[in-house]
Amino acid sequence: MSLENMSSAVRALWAKKDDKTGIAKWTPLMVHLEDTMNVGGWLWEHWMTEGEKNTIISQSTTGDPEIVGRTVRFICAVHDIGKATPAFQTQRSHSSGETLDIILLEDLENAGFQGISDLILSSPKATHHSLAGEYILNIFGVKDDIASIIGSHHGKPIDSKSLDGNISAYRANYYQSEDENSDIYKLWHQTQYEILNWALVESEIMQIDNLPSFSRPAQVLLSGLLIMADWIASGEEYFPLLPLEYNKLEVDINNRFNKGLGKWYKNLPIDFEYSGDAYDIYSKRFGFSPRDFQKVIYDTVEGIIDPGIIIIEAPTGGGKTEAALATAEQLMEKTGRNGIFFGLPTQATSNGIFKRIESWVSELAHEYGNDASLRLVHGKAALNKDMENLPRSTHISEDESEAGEIFVNEWFSGRKKTALDDFVVGTVDNFLLTALKQKHLALRHLGFEKKIVIIDEVHAYDAYMQSYLSEAIRWMGAYGVPVVLLSATLPADKRSEFIEAYLRGKGCKIKTEVDFSKANLMSQKYPLLTYSDGNAVRQNDNFEEDEGKQVKVEKINEEELIEKIGELYSNGGIIGVIVNTVKRSQDLAKLCIDKYGVESVELLHSNFIATDRIDKEQELLQTIGKGTARPGRKIIIGTQVIEQSLDIDFDVILTDLCPMDLLIQRIGRLQRHDIKRLAYYIEPKVYIIGTSDGLTFESGSSKIYGDYLLSRTQYFLPEIINVPHDVSDLVQNVYSNCEVDFTGENLKRYEEAKKEFEAGIEKEKSKAKGFMLGSPSLKIKPDAEKYTLIGLLKDPDKSHTEEKSYAQVRDIKETVEVIALKWYGDSYGLLSPESEEDKELSRHISEDSICMKIATQSLRLPYRVCLMCKGAGNLIDKLEHYNREHLANWQSQPWLKGTLGIIFDESGKFTLDGISLKYDNKYGLTVSQSEEENEQI
Repeated sequence: MSLENMSSAVRALWAKKDDKTGIAKWTPLMVHLEDTMNVGGWLWEHWMTEGEKNTIISQSTTGDPEIVGRTVRFICAVHDIGKATPAFQTQRSHSSGETLDIILLEDLENAGFQGISDLILSSPKATHHSLAGEYILNIFGVKDDIASIIGSHHGKPIDSKSLDGNISAYRANYYQSEDENSDIYKLWHQTQYEILNWALVESEIMQIDNLPSFSRPAQVLLSGLLIMADWIASGEEYFPLLPLEYNKLEVDINNRFNKGLGKWYKNLPIDFEYSGDAYDIYSKRFGFSPRDFQKVIYDTVEGIIDPGIIIIEAPTGGGKTEAALATAEQLMEKTGRNGIFFGLPTQATSNGIFKRIESWVSELAHEYGNDASLRLVHGKAALNKDMENLPRSTHISEDESEAGEIFVNEWFSGRKKTALDDFVVGTVDNFLLTALKQKHLALRHLGFEKKIVIIDEVHAYDAYMQSYLSEAIRWMGAYGVPVVLLSATLPADKRSEFIEAYLRGKGCKIKTEVDFSKANLMSQKYPLLTYSDGNAVRQNDNFEEDEGKQVKVEKINEEELIEKIGELYSNGGIIGVIVNTVKRSQDLAKLCIDKYGVESVELLHSNFIATDRIDKEQELLQTIGKGTARPGRKIIIGTQVIEQSLDIDFDVILTDLCPMDLLIQRIGRLQRHDIKRLAYYIEPKVYIIGTSDGLTFESGSSKIYGDYLLSRTQYFLPEIINVPHDVSDLVQNVYSNCEVDFTGENLKRYEEAKKEFEAGIEKEKSKAKGFMLGSPSLKIKPDAEKYTLIGLLKDPDKSHTEEKSYAQVRDIKETVEVIALKWYGDSYGLLSPESEEDKELSRHISEDSICMKIATQSLRLPYRVCLMCKGAGNLIDKLEHYNREHLANWQSQPWLKGTLGIIFDESGKFTLDGISLKYDNKYGLTVSQSEEENEQI
């Protein structure tokens, strides 16, 4: 581009400026616009998947890929037209000096914008340049769908069509004068039109009337693409600011683009092709032949013409993970996607599966000769050693002969960009956030649109999270993104809800346009594959008969528990004890340690410091995971964290009564692996603690799960469970309207519990709607607010941290996260030190590496502590006072700024306003209490 071909007025406009280093630099507006147009065009042609592009093209009025590609370039070329306004051009530099501002204002004066140097606007911030750009495009006839994309390129669209009011109130912000007939007003108007006309010509759209219109979901994706292109083109490491004299010289824009993109570019997505039958895929990817269950799924998916949502229900340990990955590979080839998101309920389960996903991605990368970027995404991902051991993008070899490696692309770090990466493993929150009204949501949607979405253990989410999950699935339906859901124990009503949510997202009318002739969404068959093919729902239950595992169920009362553990322990083996509250697990562990010794008992729950919990999970996997050398006898005591995806194996299980689906999950850890066992444990057995003839259950269990589900689980609990044959019937019986035969006081208690349960469900669903994104619509009405980005994020969630965002979609009860350390003499250090240096971290608090180590020591104070302080707000106030008094120097350290810390004394105790906390590496956090209720995990 030659700046000299533009008017002097356009050439004088700046987009970025800086003189912090003492050297005055800038980026002319037209240079930045062309940089962004070139980057956006390249992303459209090379980075976006065919499936992603097809979604946008099919949801446009043109259906022509070339015209949509030109429109992408136009949007990027015109995105900062709002900077061609006096409100923006008079903004001051962030540096303290004024020389650069004066020079640029003088250039504007010389270009004809007389008086701008002395211009004082009453409310210059009332017209952010993104808002101004939307208005300017409207003035020139660009419709609201595309104009609202420009208006949202800083992360949030406008809430309502109030632009006319804005221009009336702040006309001088746009034109320097209120008088439409003044020369200066006309000059600004003419300058803006010149930029618009340039964008039309450079993009080859040529005329505004040639711009196609788009559905709201397509607008979201285009908005995300624009934001991404703008961020790359704004990165000074790729597209540096220029010396001031460049306003007089020609910029070699092509050379600038090639250099800039060359620095940003790390790898192209894998272009998947058909790789063979089930035996070929499983042999290459996993090193074994598929089981019948896996082959049936593979062959069924191969026959799907227009894939959408797929639900796989099968027993734990049955190979669902491999089936899902093989299915993802098929779907990537069928739908033109090139990555996956694999979501799990917890950080522990995400960590547990990361290495398996890494192995699978490695096989893909080597086969296709393509580097692939992989990342783990959750609040403590930085602590995962497998993730940390992957090479970073800055160290990737450019030698093509070494292509086919896995790496971490650091540009995609940060909570706003992680979803854009190729292969992502993380907690399910990251997917649920696609349904949360939040700034820069478009980037998250852009990232998920290019992937296959896999969500494991979909039964594990409460009504609040299920609401977000269904809405997120609905948006994936609107995009045509394949979604694979996995569960060992899925209630039929949830199966139906997920299928219908996806099809509604596709725009289907459930009662009149969906073919259910070959499916029964209330089916109790097991294993079961349910899937959509276009507007049709199909099922396959034709799996090879498995004689199953007969698990004997024996009920014991609380008084028998210790005696039963002793009886089992005397016979050796790995004894798993799963209880429903942290406090209960700690008390039980103390009793067992007193009786059998500290080396005989392991405890796992959520009230450990993050690093300790990760170490304990890894130790557990190494002790009783697959292929390990198991000890002769061990008692493993834990809470619900044990039931979710940890690939561990108990010889026998004792468990608190819990809802049937979760009970089945716990039983899934019983004799999970095919290994030689002691004769005493040849017959698989589970002992159920806490059943009640009078339906009065243990208080902690009752508080967590409610008496309704506990009553129904107890009612339908048989003496023998055959896994997998009985699984579906048992789960469906508990969660359906199947009648129960209670009488007298039991019937009265049951009915009261049922009302409480139903009211709770409605309350959770209602609460979830607060910040939930509205449903998508595929209608194309470019000047109707409802079908543009206008108002899409009205009243958004304003969480500024990853943890707070996760809390919004998880409905986490009030808890407060702190960093927990310990005093050693006059210095403090880690609660679990591995060296003397770990005890003296406070002496080196100014070092980044030390602060990073401190930041990993996070501990979540449980709900009960908030209750004892009369709310999380009061607790935070008390902690802030403590931190100002004892840890004020943390606020000057980037890794610790904004965090709250507590320092336990040398005995492991910490007291705050009468609340006594104690931390022990064996037992975790305990809270002094009298009549307080046990906390939930």
